[in-house]
Amino acid sequence: MDPEQTIAALVSRNEQLKHENEKMKLMVSDLTGRIHSFSKILGESTEGNPRSLCQTTYDERQSSEDLHRSKHVYRTSSPIDLRSFIQNSICIDTSELGCPAEYPHNVKERILGEIAHQLDRSILSHVFLGQKRFYGFKTLNIPDKIIELSIHPLSGKVDKGYQLYLTQRYTELMEQLKQLGYKITLHPTFIEFVVNTYGILKDKPDEIQTMKYNNPETLRKIIMTTAPVKLQEDLLLLLKCLCHLAEKKNKPPFNFYR
Repeated sequence: MDPEQTIAALVSRNEQLKHENEKMKLMVSDLTGRIHSFSKILGESTEGNPRSLCQTTYDERQSSEDLHRSKHVYRTSSPIDLRSFIQNSICIDTSELGCPAEYPHNVKERILGEIAHQLDRSILSHVFLGQKRFYGFKTLNIPDKIIELSIHPLSGKVDKGYQLYLTQRYTELMEQLKQLGYKITLHPTFIEFVVNTYGILKDKPDEIQTMKYNNPETLRKIIMTTAPVKLQEDLLLLLKCLCHLAEKKNKPPFNFYR
């Protein structure tokens, strides 16, 4: 495929992804609103009676799994799934998983967001090699940014050679991650959803904490003991991709450059 065809294919693919991402954003927005509503309802109905909440969780989890075994919660608006989604996140049994006890729950949630954030930045730093600042960059808009960076700021001319170079780096990386299970039509939106939902670590950790955060097994346990059950599979996939890229660069998974 010559450069003209490659660029045309990229533009066409970009338009398709933008359309799919807009649909995904609407679903995520709907989910977020419903989670807040159901959280309030559950908080009122189970106040002072945590045992009844866990029992209800068990009963509804069974019917939810039977009805929606193959669906991800952030891709459906089913009240049954949402109710189980919220309750599952409250009643996860961590006794056998060995989750680090020193992390408060809010910190562990931020670590979930940090995993997604670090993968986002790792992908960007690979595609846009040499780029030092990524303000306004994210995995969702990489095709747009490739086109944007290929245009000379003064002349307005397109550097087709540079555009092809960035496109090839992006395509090759996506092919690598695809082998791990990464889906270009799903996981960029999922990354944004996780970061927006859980946030990221506020402060740069000290050396000891950094070593703990960079232990893949610790991060896996945090996912398994903190994330809602229906998000765990995709969060583990993000961690797998992050560790893969870190290993290729001979660097730790978490790079606290900010």
